[in-house]
Amino acid sequence: MIVSGSLGLQIVPEIEAWPQLEAIYVFCGNQSIHEQWAKKISKVKGVYTKIEPICQALEIDRQRCDQAMIPISFNGRDALFMYTQLLKEALLEIEDDDVKSIKDLVEYCSLQNDVDDDEIQKVQREYRNHTPIW
Repeated sequence: MIVSGSLGLQIVPEIEAWPQLEAIYVFCGNQSIHEQWAKKISKVKGVYTKIEPICQALEIDRQRCDQAMIPISFNGRDALFMYTQLLKEALLEIEDDDVKSIKDLVEYCSLQNDVDDDEIQKVQREYRNHTPIW
C-alpha cells in the first residue's frame, strides 16, 4: 500500500495489523518528519519523496513475494525423486575397497553364525569372479 505522509500518519496505525497488508510505502514531501512515526511501524518499508525509489522498492518486494509463492511439495513423486537423487549422490561418494569390504563381510557373517562356513569361504574366494550389475 502506498500512502501519503499525512494520511499515513492517521491510517497506518489503524490498519498495520491487517494480515493481508504486506508492506506500506509512504510518499510525502518532507521525508524527515514522516520517518519519525514510520520507523515505529514494522510494515512501513520506507518513506520516499520521489516515485522512482518507490518503484524500485516495490519491484524488489514483488520479486520476494513471487519467490514465496512458488510451491514446494515434499510429498508424492517429488519426494521420491529427491530421495533417489540423494541416495545416488551418497552411493557415488562412497570410496570402495573391495578387499577390505569382503574381509569385513566375512568377519561379520562368521560372528553371526547364521551362514554356513563353506558359503562364507566361497564368497571370499569367488566374489571378484562375478561382474556386478549396475
